[in-house]
Formats: sequence, structure tokens, C-alpha cells
Amino acid sequence: MKWLIVVVISWCIGFVSYPLIWPNKAHNTANSSHVSQPSNGVNNLLTASSSSTAATHSQLTAQQRDQGLLKASLNNDETPYMSIFKIMQLAEQDPLEALLVAQETQHQDLYGFILEIAGKKQFSNVISWLEQQKNTEQFESLLDSYLRGLASVNPQQALSDVELLAVEPMRSAIVMSIVDSWASTDALGVFEWLKQQPENQSTLKMYLNTMYYYIEQSPNEAASLISSLPLNESTNYLITSMVYQLVEKNIQDAVDWLDGISTEQRASGVFIISRKMAETDPEAALAFLNNQKQIYDLNQDYFNSALAEIASVEPNIMLARIDNYDTNVQRDIIINASYALADHSESRFLQVVEQLSDDNKDVAYRQRANQLSQSDPQQAFNIAQRINDAAAREESIVNTVNIWSSFDKRAALSAIDSSAQLTASQKADISSQIELQLSSSNIIYP
Repeated sequence: MKWLIVVVISWCIGFVSYPLIWPNKAHNTANSSHVSQPSNGVNNLLTASSSSTAATHSQLTAQQRDQGLLKASLNNDETPYMSIFKIMQLAEQDPLEALLVAQETQHQDLYGFILEIAGKKQFSNVISWLEQQKNTEQFESLLDSYLRGLASVNPQQALSDVELLAVEPMRSAIVMSIVDSWASTDALGVFEWLKQQPENQSTLKMYLNTMYYYIEQSPNEAASLISSLPLNESTNYLITSMVYQLVEKNIQDAVDWLDGISTEQRASGVFIISRKMAETDPEAALAFLNNQKQIYDLNQDYFNSALAEIASVEPNIMLARIDNYDTNVQRDIIINASYALADHSESRFLQVVEQLSDDNKDVAYRQRANQLSQSDPQQAFNIAQRINDAAAREESIVNTVNIWSSFDKRAALSAIDSSAQLTASQKADISSQIELQLSSSNIIYP
């Protein structure tokens, strides 16, 4: 009895599930009578091709629909800011379409931003649009925007596009700008590009500008390259820049580098190093300078200038040793020392220069009187009266009181009147000159 119940239940389950498991033959037969079935391989290929074409078509349709919707929505935006935002969004995907939309919707102020985005993303399809703007006043700025963006990611392509789009003098200016920007991050790459360019004033200028960046990026390699260059004004500029950078980091590094270049090239570097040394060790600076002079027959003008510069840092030492140098060098040393002593009191200044000869004292007195004629005319007048040479003394006094009287005539005239170094006729002449100058200028002074 049990087995009979099991058989009946199994038969019922089979009867119910049969149409679900096996397709209806009648239905399949009807379909096959109209279409003959391809083989499995062909069927798969057709399916894949159809899917790919449908996907591509779907993407294009979606993009066109989105752009169409964007254009339509611009007219309905409540604020212009929303329109700008939408156009800039489009620029990230299709800058050319964004330019056309901006043109249609009177958003020409967005051209530059869109073109810079196009350059950064290297969308070259905007070039055709740019070429249509060649006869407009804004063409140069539009081109600059595109090339600026392109140069930030592909400077060589930007330089190539300049040749196609720009004419002189616009072309040279843009090329210079691109190369300068490029060199700030990749000076060596610019050098390689410059090697392929014709030699002219423009490329020479770019070469020099690039060298400054190269010195910053690769100081050791730059030093070797500079050392191989012929001596000229441009090379001197480069050497000066190189030494300035080295000496700020380590003086000995600058000295070592200087020893590696030719004698003719070292003059400006010696000047810089000795000046820097003098800030902390003037004795070492003098020793270095004298050594350079003896070994390399250093250019006399640079040697003298370096000595004078040390005096501007350490005036006492240089004034104490002034007799060791030629007369023409002594004057420069005294002038620079006087500048260094400008903040000293009158008594302190006189104490320092007391050791000098009369002629050198006169140089120091004239320099100090000239320095103080506006800030402290009374002291300038006092110092001017100390000048030993009568003609030089009168000239310095006149120069001082002329400036002094322009803002305090009474004090200036009083100083002249009480001077023990001026004769009565000199006093009268100077006072008359002051009155005449003030009257001719039609300015009323107390």
C-alpha cells in the first residue's frame, strides 16, 4: 500500500513540472518554420557585434542628448552663475563644444578658461576654432590661454603649435614665455630643445635664462657647464649667479668651485666670496683676496672693488691698513668705510678717521657731509668745516647749506654767519646765493 502511494505522488509531481522543464515543441516548431537558426559561433559573433554597436550608439546618443539638454537648460537658468558652471562642466569633456555653446549663449568671457582647460587636456580640436579668431583683437590672449594650458603638460607640443598659429612679433614673445615656464621645472629638457634651434639673439637669451634655472636645479652640473663656456658678459652673469648661490650655502664650496674655472672667469666670483667672508671673518677675507691676487693675477679693478667692499663690512680694519694700498684704492676704501660709519656719532667718526692722512681725512669728511646733508644738516655742516683744502671745504659747505636752506633757511643762514672757516666775503656770497635760489623758485620759507 505504501509503495502505491509513493508512485502516485511521483507521477503527480512529474505531470506538473513537465511543461516548466521542457519547452513547448509546437511553439518552437512554429518559430523555426520562419527563421533558420545560425550556428553557435556565428550566433555569438553577431550578438557581440550587435551589443558593441548598440553600446557605442547609446554612448553617442547619450552625449548628444546631454549636450542638447545643457544648451536648452542654459536659457532657463535662474542665475548666470549656473550657466557658467554648466559650460565649464562641458569644457572638461568637450572644450570645442563648450566654446560653441559659450559663443551661442553670449558667454565670450569664458573663452580663456575653456581654452586653458583644452590645453591641459591636450584637446587639439580647438585649434580649428582658434584659427577662425586670427583676425580678432582677442586672438593673442586666446592663443596664450590655450598654449599656457598645453605648456603645463606638454611644452614641446605647445612650441610646435606656436609655429603653426602665431606670427612675429607675437610668436617670439609666446615662445619666450613657454620656454621660461618649461625651464622652471625642467631646465635640462629645455637645453636639449635649444640645441635643435637656430642660433640667434632670441635663442641666446633663452639659453641664458634657462641657465639660471639649471643652476638652481643642478648646481654641480651647471658649474661644469659654465666652466666650459667662453668668457663674455653673459658668462660673467652666470658665474656671478652661481657663486652667489654657492656662497650662501657654504663658502668653501664656492671657493672650491672657483678654483675649477679659468683665471679670466674668476674675478666676479672672488669679489662675492671675499665680501661674504668679511661678514664673519674680515681677516680671512683679506687673506683670501691677497692670495687670489698673487696666484692668478686677478683683474685690478675687481681686486680694488673687493677691498673696498670689505671696508663697508669692517671699516676699522681697512682704515687701519689703508697705507698698504695704492692711492686710488684708498679713496674707495674710505668712501665705503664712511658709509659703514654713517650710524656712528660725530665724535666716534672723528676718532676713527683721526689716524688718516690729511688728504684721506678730507675724503672721509666730504663723504660724511654729503651723506648727512639731508638727515642731519647741522652735523654735515660741522664736518664740512673740518676739510683742510679750502676750495673743497667751501664747495662742501655750499652743497650742505643749499639743501639745508630748502627746509630751514634761518638755521642755514645762522650757521653760515657763525662759521669760523668762512671769510666775510664768502659768507655774503653764500647767503646771497641762497636768497637768490629761493626767490627764483617762488617758494616761501621761514
